[in-house]
Formats: sequence, structure tokens, C-alpha cells
Amino acid sequence: MHACGLMAACFGIQKSANAPLQLIIGDQHGLNTLKYQPTKVAAMEAHWDGSKPGDFHIFAWPDAKGETNHFEISIPRGSSLILTHDPNGLFPGLKDVAPQDRPPLLNVFFGFRIMLAVGFFMIAAALFGALLMWRGKLFDTRWFLRIVAQSWWVGFVAVIAGWVVTESGRQPWLIQGILRTADAISPVPGSSIAFSLALFVIVYGIVFTVGIYYINRLLAWGMPASADDPMPMGSPLAAGRAGDVSGKGG
Repeated sequence: MHACGLMAACFGIQKSANAPLQLIIGDQHGLNTLKYQPTKVAAMEAHWDGSKPGDFHIFAWPDAKGETNHFEISIPRGSSLILTHDPNGLFPGLKDVAPQDRPPLLNVFFGFRIMLAVGFFMIAAALFGALLMWRGKLFDTRWFLRIVAQSWWVGFVAVIAGWVVTESGRQPWLIQGILRTADAISPVPGSSIAFSLALFVIVYGIVFTVGIYYINRLLAWGMPASADDPMPMGSPLAAGRAGDVSGKGG
């Protein structure tokens, strides 16, 4: 792996090293959310019956109309242990509020699991990288360095998923228990909002796609061969410079 890729790998490992701290911060934030927005937590966990301890669903397909979950793969009492620090602890379920007071279930449930998947990936990368460093094999384990060098963007996925969970999970309230979103919206036609949202999605999709492609290309080009060669010869700038020197440039 060339020097630029190695630097990217080190940066990826450094970012992942902060992930274990997020486990503690996330736990405290979850307890705060359970206190002030219990319905959001119930949606995150797809927990229906507040009279029973909550299982942690590794995967499920929540059914809002049937008020149940399909295809559950769960850890019994896992959510109760995480949220109340007691496997027999109870916390409010979705059935404790009227259907019109529940948030969009699929957005919140799967957004939260994307956050968890990214977080545990980064924690695993940090721990495994620390193990390799302790054994003196970090910079010789090329497959691991390739993975972390190409995973610099996963934090953005977690941020976006977290935004979806936060904003969808507080619905239908703009201010919990005080002001509903329906009572605070502006008199703007739905078509205008849909058009603006579509533009945002398209523009940011293009920007992020081009950005990811360009950064990965920078990693592939590598570092200059010497101090007298300030740009990698594989780059468009270097190619243009070579054309100018040979008299063939524009």
C-alpha cells in the first residue's frame, strides 16, 4: 500500500478509535430520550407492549397496522437491559399511545439499526487495529488497511441515519407534547416541497458521489515520488503539466 493509502488508513483507524466513546455517549443519550421522548424509543426498538420487558430486535419488519413485528431475530430482554440496565425493566410501548401519536415506524426502526451497524463496525475496526498495533503487525496487514482506507465515508452514513431517526422519531410533535407538526407547518403547496426536496436529493447525491469518487482517486494516485515531483504523475494536473513541457499541452 502506497503512502497516501497508508495515511488514509491511519486516518480511518483514528476515526474508529473514537467509536468506543460513542458507546458511552449513546447510552446516556438513549436514557435521556427515554425520559423525554419515550414513544421515539419505542419506535426505535419496535416495542409494542409496555407491560413486558423489551427484546432487542437485531432484525424485524414492524407492522404498524397489525401492531406486531414479522421475521423477528431478537435478543430476549435486550432492550430492557440496555435502556433500564435491568433485563426485567419496563419502558413504554407503542400501544401506550394512540396510533395518530406514533412516529413513522419503518424510518425510525431501520435508521437506528443503520446507526448501530456503522457504530459497531467502527468499534470493531478500532479494537482490531489496536490489537494489530500491539502485535506490531498493523502496517503489514494490507487487507485491513485497505478496508479502513475505503471506509472513511461510513461516518456520514451514520450521521444521516441519525438525522432520520431524530426528525422522524419526534413526529407528530414539533415540540414534544406541546406543539404538533401539523399545527406549525407553513401554507406551502405539497408539490413545491416535493420539488425542493427532490432537488436537494439530486444535487447532494451528485456532490457526494463525485466527492467520494474523487477522494478515492486521490488515494489511488498516491504520493509524489520525490520532492522535485510535487504531483503524482497519475493525476490530471500532472498529465497536463507533462503536455505543457512537451509542447503538446493546450
